[in-house]
Amino acid sequence: MTADYIGFHAAERPEAVALVDRGREITYTQFRRDLGRFVHAMAELGLERGRSVAVAWGDLYPHWLLLMACERLGLATATFHMNEGTAGAGLLETVDLVLSEVRPSGVAAERHRALTPEWLAAVFARADVGMPAAAPKSPDDPFRILRTSGTTGVPKRLIMKRRMFEAYLERWAWMTGITRAAKSLVNAPFSATGCYTLSTAVVRAGGTVLHPGPGIGTAAALAGPARETTHLRIPPLELKLVLDSLPANFVKPANLTICTVGAPLASVLRERALARLATEVIVSYACNEMPFVAVTRATGSEGAGTVVPWVEAQVVDEQDAPVPPGTVGRIRLREHAMAEGYPDDPEMTARRFRNGWLYPGDLGLSQGPRRLRIVGREDELMNLGGLKIAPSELEALVLRHATVADIGVCMVPNPEGVDEICVVVADPAHGDAELLARVTEAFRHNHVGRFHIVKVARVPRNSSGKIERGRLKEIVARALRR
Repeated sequence: MTADYIGFHAAERPEAVALVDRGREITYTQFRRDLGRFVHAMAELGLERGRSVAVAWGDLYPHWLLLMACERLGLATATFHMNEGTAGAGLLETVDLVLSEVRPSGVAAERHRALTPEWLAAVFARADVGMPAAAPKSPDDPFRILRTSGTTGVPKRLIMKRRMFEAYLERWAWMTGITRAAKSLVNAPFSATGCYTLSTAVVRAGGTVLHPGPGIGTAAALAGPARETTHLRIPPLELKLVLDSLPANFVKPANLTICTVGAPLASVLRERALARLATEVIVSYACNEMPFVAVTRATGSEGAGTVVPWVEAQVVDEQDAPVPPGTVGRIRLREHAMAEGYPDDPEMTARRFRNGWLYPGDLGLSQGPRRLRIVGREDELMNLGGLKIAPSELEALVLRHATVADIGVCMVPNPEGVDEICVVVADPAHGDAELLARVTEAFRHNHVGRFHIVKVARVPRNSSGKIERGRLKEIVARALRR
């Protein structure tokens, strides 16, 4: 358990810094003491092993202590945000206890515990009476309650078991070389599974987690309070924003590994990151249902990734028969540490989890042993007069030729009912005529036919950085009607 790792580092290196939270250094010794206090406080709430707790995101340090205290007691946890509204109602209806400063609407008083500043202060002020014994544990224990990001706007709940969480931590270390010298930057709430698992992997290794605090962007943090960061998890769009906002006199970090998540990374963006920011850029292909499937280090994720050793990946046809290398088909995956379904959606569970395989909804092709190229989503692939192409491929082409803050490509029917390409751009650095010329040049070798360019304030994306294709089409349809 994480508490045991923290106890080890506290005994071996009492003054080593585990967390720098808004400038305040918290040693492993302090971490161990405070965690013991929170374990005792949570135990007094009387929840039995196997129960579930939803914790509202607030200050990082007490939030993390609450999650680790629940881990010690054998309680499954979820992180939610008070501003989620109806989107979070499905989660809060299913847990045994909700911890937040204000009781969310729809949550009965007996299922709520107020996380007031006074209660937190009282817990921190408790005497240090040591760490209680851990609850019995099993690889099949429910550990975290996740919600898939999806691109439809309808998240699904899934249960991360303990073996899956432990696999996440081991694979972060294996993939990115985490040691006690590691310093990772918290640039997202712990509702983002990758941020929570990376931070936990770093403290288990004895490294340091850096949290500049709310209101400090990633670029400002890397240029200032978090300039010693060695490990950064980041979606491609945020990476682009960071690179666009780095000051001219920014000094490239001596040793920074960036792992991009959630969406494809264009090679032009990867090259910019290597030139100005990172020693290594790792493009990861993963999903909430399975920790890390394939990684790409040599090129942008427009090329093939290498399937990691613990995953078996196949590309199959509609009858689930493997297709020859170079043939586009449906991707299916399996390994011991993967989710088993969606508790609230048996129909989707039956579609995605079959005969021990996970069908994540992606299309791809094999390019040799353990080499897998992701083409796109089954429900996003565009048909250009019989030529099937993923919108991400056209987005990458435009990014090579035009400077924009963000981009999304989709197809919408014209008044005659014929689908046409729409290129949606946010904050282009060019005038209309030049932008049209650059997009035309980008598509010169692709028979895309007639296309439209639509300028928007922002391209709709979910919390993982994936474009919400349904909302994108709605925005385009409204723009074209005008």
